Amino acid sequence: MSSSINRQNGEAGQNGNLFPKISGKHQDFLASLQKLKSEGKLPPILDLEGTTKLHGMHADIVYDLHEPLTDSAASKQPILFQSRNRICEPDENQQGWPRDVAQFPDALIYLQTRILARFAEKNPDKTVNRAFPLIVAGEWIGGRVQRDVGLAQLSNRFVILSIQINGLWQKDEDYGDIEAARAGIYSVFRAQQTKLKFDTSNITDANPALFEMQRLADTVELSCPFAAAFGVQNSRGEGVVWKPGVPSARADAKYWLKTKGPIFGKENRIDPAKIKADTARNLTIGDAATRWVTPRRVEQGFEYLNEMNVDPNRQTCIKEFINWVVNDVMVEEARDIAVFKTRFTGAEQTVKRKVGCLAKCAFLLKMRECGADLA
Repeated sequence: MSSSINRQNGEAGQNGNLFPKISGKHQDFLASLQKLKSEGKLPPILDLEGTTKLHGMHADIVYDLHEPLTDSAASKQPILFQSRNRICEPDENQQGWPRDVAQFPDALIYLQTRILARFAEKNPDKTVNRAFPLIVAGEWIGGRVQRDVGLAQLSNRFVILSIQINGLWQKDEDYGDIEAARAGIYSVFRAQQTKLKFDTSNITDANPALFEMQRLADTVELSCPFAAAFGVQNSRGEGVVWKPGVPSARADAKYWLKTKGPIFGKENRIDPAKIKADTARNLTIGDAATRWVTPRRVEQGFEYLNEMNVDPNRQTCIKEFINWVVNDVMVEEARDIAVFKTRFTGAEQTVKRKVGCLAKCAFLLKMRECGADLA
């Protein structure tokens, strides 16, 4: 395994190759579109490209391209495996990741070769800048990775979601047929991509395309199209990830949006009544903090502890859990927190304190339910 892949990005805990968060708030999405429009980068009618959002564990395969691909032993090729927050050893077993994929080095080299060949085919006027890694971003699904979804009925597998070359996320459909099924590596394009038209003269909450995006996410939650492609019918899915169909926005995840169904994403639903109520409602910071520390966010906090190999029975892990929840809120709810900062002195610290208190209570409750002794 090569260490050069992090030469520009710092050590593993601060790895700049880690996949960015995708906003689940349509208001953030509208603001990003408005920015692009002001820069003259949006057509009158914008294509939105939607792929099935998979409920599993985020995972990446990262190739160091500093040295050209050779015929040397595949096991010596500089390949890294990542989870959401850290670099993993190849023999680690997070519900099978990355151990189950790392044991197929020839397939991994085949995947790299196919992707770079496709890039050259689609971009004859461009070259690969080997100062940047090739990132194959995906989701590790199946088995016990997540509960109560159709994907749990499939065997463990890595599903390719996005590909980054030269530091830019590529057009998904250009690579949609590239897989290495022998190694359990599949494309999210086993489920059909969805495309919508968005009228950029109306970048507001009232744009009908937003409600169609929500409707389609609800449909996916009712029946996961990716699971259906493998014979698992009428099983629960999660939602859709949307990318604007212009290069500058497709290449940068800050312009993307994830929409979920009523079970997995009720707090961010694109619903006319909810939008009207939220606009009229004068929330306090305490009200907002209660809405933000959701059962799913608490669950994700424990998933983080597990990913980072932190023993939740260790007394000091409560601090790590609280820090994760607070940091996640500060990033995901930044738009609303900015509004509070214009209204109240010391709003940011108040948000952190209230969210931290709620996170602590949620942690202790979970530990009591599990019968843990933190004394």
